[in-house]
Amino acid sequence: PEHVAAAKRILRYLKGSKHLKLTYRRQPAASANVLTCYADSDHAGDPDTRHSVTGYVVMLNGAAVSWQSTRQQVTALSTAEAEYYAASVAGTDVTYMRRIMDDLGYKQEQPTVLWEDNMACIYMSQTSVMYHKARHIDTRVYHLRELCKEGVMVLEKVASADQVADSLTKSMPKPAFEKHRASMMGLQLDPADPAPSLAPLESRICLLYTSDAADEEDS
Repeated sequence: PEHVAAAKRILRYLKGSKHLKLTYRRQPAASANVLTCYADSDHAGDPDTRHSVTGYVVMLNGAAVSWQSTRQQVTALSTAEAEYYAASVAGTDVTYMRRIMDDLGYKQEQPTVLWEDNMACIYMSQTSVMYHKARHIDTRVYHLRELCKEGVMVLEKVASADQVADSLTKSMPKPAFEKHRASMMGLQLDPADPAPSLAPLESRICLLYTSDAADEEDS
C-alpha cells in the first residue's frame, strides 16, 4: 500500500507540473556556454541499507543539461565521505560534459566550478594531507584531487539553502523544493529577459551527430 500511495503521488505531481520546461537564456559574455555544477548527498538516508543518496546537476546557460539522483553503492561512515562520493561522481560527468563542449567548439577555458556545501569535502580536495578517518576513501579522494589539480574543476562553497542539488537527495519542504526546481529549470529568471539565442550551439550539436552517423555508415 505504501508503494502504491507513493506511485500515485508521483503521478499527481507529473500531472500538475506538465507545463514546466527547461528554459535556457542568453547569458553575459563571461558566463555564456560555461558549465557549472552542484553536487550534494544526504547521509545514510536509505532506511533499509543505510546507503546515502548522491545528487548532482550540471548547469549551462541558466538551466540543467545533465543530472543524476542515485543511491550510493557503499555505506558512507560520515557526511564528509558521502559528500566526497557525490563530488567524485559529479566530477566524472563534468569531465564528459567538458569534452562535449570542446567538440562543439566551446572549450572551457577555466576549471568548472562545482558548488559544494560541505567544508570538509572542499578541504580534502585541496590538501594532500590524508586524515586518519579518511584513509578508507583514499581512492575517491585522489580521483577528485586529480581533477582539481588538472584544472578540470574546482570546489567552491555554497550555502546549504542555495544548494540546488539538495532536492535530488531527500524530501524537502515545498518552498525549498520549488526554489531548487526553478533554479534547475531556469524558471527563476525574469520573464522579461530576452529569449535565448542558442542557434549556434544547436547547429553544432546537429553537425556533431550527423558527422558521427556518417562515420558509422562509412565503417
